[in-house]
Amino acid sequence: MQHSYQAEGFGVRLRPVRMEDAAFIVWLRNLDHAQGKIGDSAPDIAGQEAWLRAYFQREDDCYFIVETPAGIPAGTYGIYRIQGGEAEPGRWVARPNVPVAIPGVVLALDLAFQQMKLVRLHGTTVATNEKVLSLNRKLGFRRVRVETAAQIIGGKPVDLVHYTLTPADWLPAREQLLPLVRLAETQIRAWEKTQTAECQPWLKR
Repeated sequence: MQHSYQAEGFGVRLRPVRMEDAAFIVWLRNLDHAQGKIGDSAPDIAGQEAWLRAYFQREDDCYFIVETPAGIPAGTYGIYRIQGGEAEPGRWVARPNVPVAIPGVVLALDLAFQQMKLVRLHGTTVATNEKVLSLNRKLGFRRVRVETAAQIIGGKPVDLVHYTLTPADWLPAREQLLPLVRLAETQIRAWEKTQTAECQPWLKR
């Protein structure tokens, strides 16, 4: 979807994904910490570019890059299957060496409930992805059920945990997260100063 939603705060920026982000997305989704915990990804840049071309034609899908204030991409987030004031969050992947995950998702959830005027988010997480399941609990998501062998990732069946979030559950969870998010902002800004073009491997074709 060619959307225009953006948000900035807590040391990160959410912006719409662009075609030139394909190399970064392939690099990010193939890092060791992401393997087996997210859906199968395009194996190369050409495949990711093809996926993005199809994505840009969809009307119910908002895909974001999470980047630092200087524009260094550090993660992704998606809000998709948007219908009737509800949507599914996902594609939440972040670099492991900089704490953008929680600031990025706080911005994304604020955007979902404020700018997009959504009334409910519902989705799934792979049952073995303990880090994301733990973060979901901190974000106020309520666990609904577990679906056994619901998806094939890397040729293996995985269980999916279903969860839901409303603005009423999000607001108190957000308040609890603010000290952590502000600490992360300090760390993100310090990390950003250490980065150069040579530190960005997805730029190499």
